[in-house]
Amino acid sequence: MTLSLLIDNDVLIKCACYSMLDQIRPPGEDGEAGVLGAARFVVGDYLERRGQINDRPSALHRFQAYLATVLRLEPTEEELALASEIEETAMQLGLDLDSGESQLCAIAVLRLSPLLLTGDKRAITGAESLQKDIAALSSLHGRVACLEQAILGIANRIGVLVARSLICAEPAIDKSMSICFECHSSNDRADFSVDGLVSYIRDLRAQAPTLLYGPNAL
Repeated sequence: MTLSLLIDNDVLIKCACYSMLDQIRPPGEDGEAGVLGAARFVVGDYLERRGQINDRPSALHRFQAYLATVLRLEPTEEELALASEIEETAMQLGLDLDSGESQLCAIAVLRLSPLLLTGDKRAITGAESLQKDIAALSSLHGRVACLEQAILGIANRIGVLVARSLICAEPAIDKSMSICFECHSSNDRADFSVDGLVSYIRDLRAQAPTLLYGPNAL
């Protein structure tokens, strides 16, 4: 099977905490998901020691189990060179694209543009702006998805109220997600909707109109 979805560390951390890692789906029926090889250490260390996580052991266990089901990727020399160009140009222009996001962008470009799923909205808007300086990034048109699109897709599959209960069990993990799912509200209404997620996606689409994945839900 071919690589069809790249997942960044931020998404891995948050979805491990939300007990949603195994619900992330590559677009279409075929293909595999991949993560950077360094995620084993970076994400593992975060889940073990950092952040405000209510059930740290379970989040770490879920992540370690998920690693066995995905491809662990090491960038090639060509990918590292492109990643370095992306990161250095971003720094010169004052844009937010760290080494991990730059490597994932480079891998997505050079490995037939699999979809890149990232929790870093600043990286998405940064990559959007960088296209005029790094033409290779234009191959990612419609191939970058945000965390909100993944969560919306998961909520559609498992049910909005089930998704809400999973996210609100870890309300400190992502402030925006907790706001969208009204985690600090005592109102447990049956007609709760995910309109807040759609609003975040629309706002991001206005800032990254060419790169952001087309459908609202992944």
